[in-house]
Amino acid sequence: MSQLTIDMKTTPSFLKLFLVTVLVAINLSCSKEDDEQLKVSDPAIGTWNLRAVYDGQQAVDVTEHACFRDSRLTINEGTMNLTLSVPNENSGDCQTETLQSNWINDNGTYYLVDGDERQRANIVLNDNNETLQMTIIANGEQVALLFRK
Repeated sequence: MSQLTIDMKTTPSFLKLFLVTVLVAINLSCSKEDDEQLKVSDPAIGTWNLRAVYDGQQAVDVTEHACFRDSRLTINEGTMNLTLSVPNENSGDCQTETLQSNWINDNGTYYLVDGDERQRANIVLNDNNETLQMTIIANGEQVALLFRK
């Protein structure tokens, strides 16, 4: 009988210890989730696929055009890679070029960074950050590349 009495006395202590351990574990996991939610990543981060090209007069859907559909913009925490693939007029093959740059977002304005120098990246997010527009100069003319994730 004394063994049973000892177990009953230690059982509430064990339950209290178990409950405290569970509560601490839940609290720590909630804190970690809260910390992750507080860390907001830039909405431009991700892989963007070229959907259209706008020449100032009209937008041309390029999703079904050979070569163009292989063009993408990949943005990581500090690096931006623009891969443009266009048809080679002479051979008919795809001509692909990749440009890489470091970047920063300074109050909603994106800049390409090279050492101490920074240059505007001409990136605008639209449609609740679902569409990214990047304006470049191609053959001496301003062209907007329209991307979607």
